Parts: sequence; C-alpha cells; structure tokens
Amino acid sequence: MPHIPPCLPAIAPKESVAVYEEFYRGMHFSAPPNFIMTQGHAPNVARATWEAVRNILVGGIIPRWIKELMFVAISVDRQCMYCAAAHVACCRMLDVNPEWTQATAQSNVDAISDPKLRDMIKFALKCSRSPQGLSPEDFSGLRAYGLQVAQIMEIIDMAAFAVYANIIADATAMASDDMFEKL
Repeated sequence: MPHIPPCLPAIAPKESVAVYEEFYRGMHFSAPPNFIMTQGHAPNVARATWEAVRNILVGGIIPRWIKELMFVAISVDRQCMYCAAAHVACCRMLDVNPEWTQATAQSNVDAISDPKLRDMIKFALKCSRSPQGLSPEDFSGLRAYGLQVAQIMEIIDMAAFAVYANIIADATAMASDDMFEKL
C-alpha cells in the first residue's frame, strides 16, 4: 500500500490535471501514471517533475531510447522496482533492442554489444553511485566516442534525474501501473 496515494484527476487541483494531461501525452502513454499523479497533491512539484522529464528524458541531443536504458540501469542498480518496470516498458514502447533492454534490466550492461552505448550507460551508473569518483579518464572515454560537452551533461543530468525519480517512487511506496504491462 502506498504511503502517499495518487491524487486522482477527479479530486486533483486543476493545475495538476493539466500536468497529468501534458505528461501522458508527452510520454505517449494511454493515461497519466502513478508517478505523476502521486506528485499531483502538490501542483508545483508535479509541474517541476514534468518539466524535468520533458527537458532531460524526452528532449535533448541524446535519443530518448538511450536515456531510457540509462534509467533502467540506474533503477535496477538502486532497486527501485517501480521505475525499473516503468522504463523497461518505455524501452519496449520505443522498440529498443530487446537484448539490450534485457541485459540492462538484469544488471548485465557488459552484455550490450555496442561499446559506445555500453560506456554511456556505465558512465551514467557511475554518476548515480559515486559522482565524486568520476575521473578525467571517465570523461575522456566518452569524448573518444565523439560525445560533446552538451551530451556528457545530458548523461549527468539523466543520472541525477533517475535518482530523483527513484527516491520519489520508493519514498512514497508507489504502486505499479497496469498500463506498463501493456506497453
């Protein structure tokens, strides 16, 4: 049972309902998920989270599907089952290579055959675990693949956002969404 239940549209403030609409349409979901509706109790928080999702996960230079794999890797590593399930579903929805999705969901990023993708995900994992432990070699490794500063910043932001989302899901004991089984 959730510590904080979703704020359903029928009782949510109109500002939250507007965010719900933007969120599910922007993410290409059939309905707003518990993740955004739980935050709907505080419309300003729901709005801020949607803006972060829109600008960090959905938008940017790095394709969303790559960031979804990062989200899965970090969520599995941090044992956030809600976020892991949600973002594995997003990987399916975006037609991410099923072998890469499965390897990532099983904490086996080394099984990803694309070295650039694998190292981007490993960098994101390191950011989420120990950002103080990032070394000049970690950055030069990404630059060797041709990643620019803006792309490296997106990976850092993606790692930070995944940790943020994991904390929200775990602290509220968020219930899973049935819709993710259908994606």
